[in-house]
Amino acid sequence: MPAKLSRIGRQPRIQSLARAGAILDIIAERGVVSLTDISEATGLNKSTAFYLVESLVDLALAERVTGRKGYALGLRNFALGRAVQRRLSIATLARPSLIRLCNLSKETVNLAIPYVFDAMIVESMEGSYGVRATSYAGSRAPYHSTACGRAILAFLDEPVRQAIYEARPLQAVTRNTITRVKVLETQLASIRRDGYALDIEENEIGAHCVAVPIRGGLDDVVGAISISGLAGRLPNSKLIDLASALIEEASVILLLLGHRSATDA
Repeated sequence: MPAKLSRIGRQPRIQSLARAGAILDIIAERGVVSLTDISEATGLNKSTAFYLVESLVDLALAERVTGRKGYALGLRNFALGRAVQRRLSIATLARPSLIRLCNLSKETVNLAIPYVFDAMIVESMEGSYGVRATSYAGSRAPYHSTACGRAILAFLDEPVRQAIYEARPLQAVTRNTITRVKVLETQLASIRRDGYALDIEENEIGAHCVAVPIRGGLDDVVGAISISGLAGRLPNSKLIDLASALIEEASVILLLLGHRSATDA
C-alpha cells in the first residue's frame, strides 16, 4: 500500500476500504478536490482513484461538483453524522428513563432513532432479572413492522415517508406484518391521534411491543422508546397501560434534550 495512505491510522483489513477512507479524508480536509489531486494525495493511480471515488458517489458519500470539476463530500455523511450525534446525546440522557421503565415493566426497553430506511436501536435494556444491557443496541428496526419504527415513521414528513416506501418494499416479517402502504398510512394516522404504536406479533411471532415517539415542539421526531416482551405477558390492555408511562418518560427525555414536548408547545 502506498506510504501516503498511512495517514488514516490503523488500516482496515480490506485494502479498498482503506483507500476509500483516505479519499474521504482528503475531500473532508480540502472541500472540493479534483481527481488529479486525489491521485497525488493518496498515491493511487488515476484509474484506481477514479474507480474508488465514483463508488463513493454511488453510495452518496461523495458527489461530483460540475463547475469546479471535482468531488465534495456527499449528503449521506451528514445523515450518518447526525445519527451518531443523536445516539451519543440521547442514549446518555435517556438512560435514567429506560431504567425506570425496566423497573416498572420488568420487560425489554429500547431507544431508537430515525436512520435512513430503518430506525436504529441505540440503547436497549432488559428488566426481567434486574436491569441489564441487551445485544439489541446497534441493530435496525424496520419502520413498517416494529412499534418503535412506526412511532418514528408516523411523524416523518409525508415526502420522506413516500421516499422510504419507494426505496424499499414493505416486506412481510411475519404473517401479521402490514405490507400495503395504504393500510400502513391508515395506522400511522391512528398513531398520530393516539400518541403510541403497537406491534402485535408483526415483527416476531409471540412478541408484543408498545412505543411512543420522542417529539419536539415543532412536531419533529428525534426518536422513540418502546417496551416489548412475550405476548402472554403483554396483552393489549397492558400495552395501552404502559403507553402512559412511555409518554411520561418521553417528555422527560425531551426536557433533558432542551426541547419542549409537542403537547406543551
